[in-house]
Formats: sequence, C-alpha cells, structure tokens
Amino acid sequence: MNSYTRVSSWSHRLRQLGLTALLLGGAAVAGQAQNLNYTVGTAANVAGTYTDLAATGTAITTANTDDANSTAQDIGFTFSYNNLNFTQFILNTNGFIKLGATAPSDTKLFLSETDANQLDVFQSPNDPNVIAAFNADLTAAAVGGTEYRVATTGTAPNRVCTIQWKNVSDKAATNPTQYTNLNFQVRLYETTNVVELVYGPTTAGTTSALRFMQAGVKGTSLSNGQGVQPTKQSSAAWSTAVFSDFATVISTQVLNTVNFRSIAPPDAGRTFRFSPAPPTDAAVKAIYTLGKIATQSALPHSVKAVISNTGSTALTSLPVTLTVSGANTFTDTQTIGSLAVGASATVTFAAYPTTLATGTNSVVVTIPNDGNAANNTATYGQLVTPDRISYTDPSVNSNLSVGLGNAIFAAKYTLPAATVIGDVIVTFGAITGNTAPFQVVIYDASGTGGIPGQALYTSATQNRTAAGGPVTVTLPGVAVPASFYVAVKETSATNVGVSYQVEDPIRPSTFYYTANNGTTWTDFINVTPKARVAIEFGTIVPNCSAPTGVVASNVTATGATIAFTAPATGTSGYQIVYGPTGFNVVTGGTTVTTTTASPVVLTGLTPATTYQVYVRSNCSAGGTSVYITPVTFTTACDPTNVVSTFPYSQNFDTILSGQSLPCGITTLDANNDGTTWRISTENPYSGTNDMRYNGIPLNNVAADDWFFTPALVLAPASSSTRYQVAFRYRTSGVGTTSTGTESLEVKSGTAATVAGQTNLLFTNNAITNTTYALANGSSTPVVALLPAGTSTQYVGFHIKSAANQGNLYIDDVSVTAVTVTATTSEALLKATTVFPNPSNGVFSLDIHGANAKGSLGVQVVNTLGQVVYTGSARDNYSNKLDLSNLAPGLYNLQLRNGDDTLTRQIAIVK
Repeated sequence: MNSYTRVSSWSHRLRQLGLTALLLGGAAVAGQAQNLNYTVGTAANVAGTYTDLAATGTAITTANTDDANSTAQDIGFTFSYNNLNFTQFILNTNGFIKLGATAPSDTKLFLSETDANQLDVFQSPNDPNVIAAFNADLTAAAVGGTEYRVATTGTAPNRVCTIQWKNVSDKAATNPTQYTNLNFQVRLYETTNVVELVYGPTTAGTTSALRFMQAGVKGTSLSNGQGVQPTKQSSAAWSTAVFSDFATVISTQVLNTVNFRSIAPPDAGRTFRFSPAPPTDAAVKAIYTLGKIATQSALPHSVKAVISNTGSTALTSLPVTLTVSGANTFTDTQTIGSLAVGASATVTFAAYPTTLATGTNSVVVTIPNDGNAANNTATYGQLVTPDRISYTDPSVNSNLSVGLGNAIFAAKYTLPAATVIGDVIVTFGAITGNTAPFQVVIYDASGTGGIPGQALYTSATQNRTAAGGPVTVTLPGVAVPASFYVAVKETSATNVGVSYQVEDPIRPSTFYYTANNGTTWTDFINVTPKARVAIEFGTIVPNCSAPTGVVASNVTATGATIAFTAPATGTSGYQIVYGPTGFNVVTGGTTVTTTTASPVVLTGLTPATTYQVYVRSNCSAGGTSVYITPVTFTTACDPTNVVSTFPYSQNFDTILSGQSLPCGITTLDANNDGTTWRISTENPYSGTNDMRYNGIPLNNVAADDWFFTPALVLAPASSSTRYQVAFRYRTSGVGTTSTGTESLEVKSGTAATVAGQTNLLFTNNAITNTTYALANGSSTPVVALLPAGTSTQYVGFHIKSAANQGNLYIDDVSVTAVTVTATTSEALLKATTVFPNPSNGVFSLDIHGANAKGSLGVQVVNTLGQVVYTGSARDNYSNKLDLSNLAPGLYNLQLRNGDDTLTRQIAIVK
C-alpha cells in the first residue's frame, strides 16, 4: 500500500547558515557555465534488473566503511558530463561518486540528523560533478561482507562502467537503521552518457521511522539548471518517485529527498535513469481531461496538455495535436509560439462537440518528432456515458492508495452549469484488515481562491472493505453549483486508503487534502505523491431540457430583462435565479418562478452592481433541468440612489463605463484651484484603486477639497441601530519618509455641501504615515458614531492641508450598522470595529477599550438564526475572524463582554 504522510523537518531543509552566500555563489557559477545537460524531462523511473558484479572488475579500497573517500578510479572510457570529459571518479562510502581525480571536500557529506552544521554533497559548494545513488550516512552491514567495486564491461563504443556498493547499511542516529543490508550501483554508459542508479536486494530493519537520503545528478552547484533528483515520501513505493530540479529547492527551501522508511524498500532492479537532453526535445508531460465524461452535464469540454521543453535550445512555432478516436472522432491542433529551455506550457484545445456517442475514446496528444521520440506522445483513456464523471483514466490499473487518518481528500469539478449529484463512487486500495470509516462530503468552491468552502452535504458514515475496490454512496439528489468538490473524509485515525493514479505534473487547483478539518487545504501540486484521487460521481439525468440562448437586455440601474429560448417540449415553467457575481446558486440568490416563456423582467436591483443569472426548466414529468451557463450583466449607476442597506462599503474599484468616480461618490473643489480628489491606481490598500488628493507642490494654495458618500438613510430613533464609519488613510512618500504633512477631517450632514456638513466625526492635522492607518471607533484619533435617529446623512472627507504638501490616499470606506440593546455600553459600542465589511470571509475584529476583564465571546448567526461560528476575542487587540468557509450572504456578529452585548451585521461576498 502507498500512503501519503507529511515529512518531518530535521534533515530535508535547505541549510539556513550561509544560505545567501550559497545561492549567490551558485548563481555566479551558473552564469559562467552551461546548464547540466540532464533535465527532469529526460529522467525516468523504470523497473530494471540488478546484477551483482560478484568478482567482475576491481575492488575499490577505502580507509574504512564509515565516511571515507577512495583514490581515483578509472572509468574505462571517456564519459561526457556537465559539458566536460571524465576518465576517472572517486567513490565515497556514503553512496556517491565525484567525477574526476579531485577528492570530495570531506569524507562526511550527507544529511545529518544530529549535526545542523554538516553539509550534504548536494549543498556543498566545493563539490561539483556528483552522481549519488544513496547519499546518506552509510556504514557496513552486520553480515555479508561490505565491498565497493568497479567493472567496465562490453565493447567500444557501447561499454558500461558499473560502480557498486555491496552489503552496506544506513547508520542509526536519532532514528534507527531502516535497511540492515543494502546494495546499489551507479552505471555510466559510453557514447550515450546515460547515468543509471540501480537498486538491488534490500533487507529491511525491524523498526519503521522517517529517514531521508538524496540521489540524483549534480553539476556545478545547488542552482537552477544544475541538478535533477528523485523524490519520494514515507511509505510510498519507489515506483512512484518523481523527479525535481534545483529550481524547486531554491523556491521552496526544501531539499529533494527520498524517504527510505523500512516498510517500503526499493524493489530489486528499480532504476532511476538520467539521459542527456538532446538539443531539440519537447515532451508531452500530461493530459488533463476526464476519464469518465457525462454527455448530459459535462459538455462542452476542452482537453488540455502540458508540453515541456526538455532540450537544450529554445523552441518556436511548436504544433501540438489532439486526436480522439474510438466511439467519437475529433482532432484539433494548437501552436505554441515559443518555449524556453526548461519551460512548460499548458495548451487548451478546442472544445468537444456538444453531442458525443457513448462508448470508449482514446485521447492522444502528439508533437512532431525531435531529438527524443520517446516523449512525443501521451494517451488518456476515456469512457463516454450519459451521467458518470471522474478523472480516473479507465485504461490504467493502479494499486496505489493515499490516506493520513482524520484527513479529507477532495477533487474539484467544474462543469458548464449547476447540476444534481445522485451518487458518489470511491475506490479504495486493498489493505489487509482495513475497514476504516469514512464519509462523503460535497463542498462548494467558495473558499478563498476557490478552495473548498461551505459543506453542501455530508453522508452517513460508511466503512470501506479490506478487499478494497469501489464503494457506492447514494446521495439524496444534492444540487451543486457549476464548481464544487467531492471529498472523502476520514472519520478516524486510520488511513482509509483512497486509490489514486500518479499525474505529474498534476493539474493545479484540482486535488486537495486537509489534515485539520478544512482550516488549511493543501494542493497536491505542492506534495508527493501527485495523487489523482479515484472519486467518481453520477449526475441525475433530468426529465427535460434546459432553456437556451439566455441574454440580458434593457439593463437599467434597478432592473433588467432576461430572455431565453424555451425547449420544444417537456416543461411546465422556468426558474430564474439571480444574485451578485459569485453567489452560490444552490444556497443563495433570488428565485423568480414563471409558468410562461421569456422574457422575464427583474426589478429592485442594486445600481452599479454586477449580477449573474441562471435559468432552468421545471419538467412536466417532475424535477428540473440543469441550469444553463449563467449570463452576466452590470446595472447602471443611479446617482440619486440612496443607501438604506448596511454595511455600505466603498473600495473605489468599480468604475462604470463613462464614469470617472464610483456610483454615488461626488467631489467638491471648494477652493476652485482645479485640484481635487480623484480615482488613483497608486498605493491602494485593497483591490486596484483608491481615492487620492494629489497636492501640487509650490502652488502656494492650501487644500480645501471634499468627496462625499451617497445619501445614507439611517434607522428611526426608536430602533436599536447605530452606525459606525471606518476607513484607511496614508500619505505619499519616498521609502518610509513622508513628502508632506496632511490634514483631514471627516464630517456628516444632511447635504453633500460644505454648509450641510455639520457633525465632526474625525480630525487629524498631522498625517505623515506612509503606510495605511485604520480610522474607526477605537482608533487614535477616534471616529465618532453617526447621529442617532432618523435622518439622511452624507459622509464627507475634507482635506485641508497647508499649501505645498503631498498626496493623501483614502481606501476601504465602510459604514456599518450596529445593533444596540439596553445592555450595550457606549464603551463596547465605540470599541468595536469589523473591517473590511463586506469581505471575502476574513475579517479584522478590532476591539480597543472595551474594558474587558477576560476574553469576549463571539458568535456568528445566519439569517435563519442558526449559530454558524463560536469563538472568542481579546480586548485591545486586532482579532482575525476567519469565516471563509461560510457561503456568501449576510450574517449577524454577536459580541459579549459579560452582560454587555453588541450585534453587528457583516457581509460575505465572493
């Protein structure tokens, strides 16, 4: 069984001591020499044959079997490596050779569990031209007689030099010995200059523990283009090892290592092969498509392919061809304009036809013949069905499995429209005695960056069987949006062993796991194995067709007309669901039901807002069709529109066509000097824009300029609602030095005029900060609450700086409604700010001056009155409130300090 296990950090971290010098030195060396002519693209992990040298060749003498270098040994022919020619090498007992007649800089060059200052041979700046088969702290095996030997066999120009380590063992340190007897070889091939690392019979120790070694080829230094290494985790089979270069090490600061835990020894003959890259060599690295594709819900579908330049020269005008044969025939060719050495490009082919015949497809991607014809083609099997969807290639058998215990493994699916899932099939590996429990969980994709968000459905607990294979979990018709996740949740500490196929490079933002119940999701692109997990689902084939040709027209500030073409038969009406862009069509939005055909007029929309509209049919035979792909439109600006729904927020990012300011924002050049507030892309705190006053040095005119919010309709005096303004501000500057001192006051009043601004909310006459400061109810200076009681208020931002100063920036203005009760103190009211609001689900809950004796209680309640979050917060602290797992919508944040309570509405927008 293969399983994924997180690694510890004792020996696989890039050494921090001297790291800067090491990387700079590596870059300098790389600049003087060509790249090593071995690449990830030309490396291969294959099953081979291990043949003991026995008495063939010559025994290599070393001073001992624990940290020793040999004398220079003859290869027997000229071997070309790293653009140099070598006829000799020196063996180190710790599993590597150094080409040439210069000995390694030390006898102790390996990853150490006990000495943080010890260098390994790959990080050593003084040891170029290294080939390592098992670079660890090795010593003599307890039995068998340890020997090092070299033999050159065959006839010119096809001779092979084999260097062998026989009957060695990893030396116990912090963790115990894993292999009590280990045999391996380095093979150098004449003419082809191929390098092979070949592993022979291995005897495992009795205790399983994490241990790491390094293998692979190294050129001049630990720098980009100078090495290729296999990597493998924990108990994964050696056949699953993949290859990485030093660019990965430098970017992650984690070394490329092989975990050689005793429960997964190398299979005899396992071979890591490194072939020189020909000048011209492109490779089809991966195909991204569906292994099972549903005609009812997965079309249109576009196949993608990853193409890499594994040669030593740049490529231009490279054609890439997709050919589908079998039940369906389809072909398309795309051209990559240019591809640098070592670079990869993802090609997207034209979409499949909108109708496919059921049956088996063969999906093939090819590139023209070049210096290495072995990697010019890749194939993916595909089964076309009415209603089944999965990523698993049905033409590939796999006995690999993945698990952690108390973890969740999720696969993301993105379909043309929302659909309904009727069942999920999870395939498990065969694991003796393993009947671990699990659940199937369906998530939407509303998490930050499209990761799993709200759980839409969780199945009852199931149990896998020890024999493994597919397990079907029936779902009660779970409606899902166009993008969603199907997940397997381990409900015990036992590794549940979900089957997977290796996909390298694995498609990004598709396969995830979490070990902390969704607090952090990790993309499998960042770990090994590259696990394409075997999770399949079935869609419910609807009883009628969806409408087609949905369009939006007659868009005004508050309305739009939605037209569509109805199916010919089988419908009894239609559902139109709409909401702000990114809303969850399953759990959110507004639904309009009609029994007549289009058009449908939407009313009561918010001005200057982008909406998405989904349409589906109600079927005469029961149920609904799938949603058609949504149409998007943006309502017009209504400058007279008032704000009566809170929170109101303005980040200055939405500027409609033909407008220079966000809808409802107005400016006033009170001193008529031609300089006033305007939208700027310089120094935004969030998003792309901010509001900037651009002072003109040496014009000898003091600033006197305003910008105003739209009209804010405040609640009646009899209500329990008050309103809090918050914003962020900064000056311009060079580095951390301000170019001027700015003066700002914020007022409110019944008109967007100087005379109408009568309530002072904030004033600061000494603004010099060049990073954003937050102004709110607990800042210094403080922002006062808006007046209590019924009124229509405009909030005005007035810059009144002295002449010849610099720039002032304002961003992320918000006005938040606060619910007060008889037990809400003025201290708690003024002390609490939630920002930004709305947000993508991550809020800053700032509490300063609440006079709390301990932690304050925090609850978040949805519009149904259900508590969806419970936690605590500290006084005089900016508390992070992470609600990114919740669906978009309005919620009530309840804060309690003893008997003192406060409720504030917050909004999540994704």
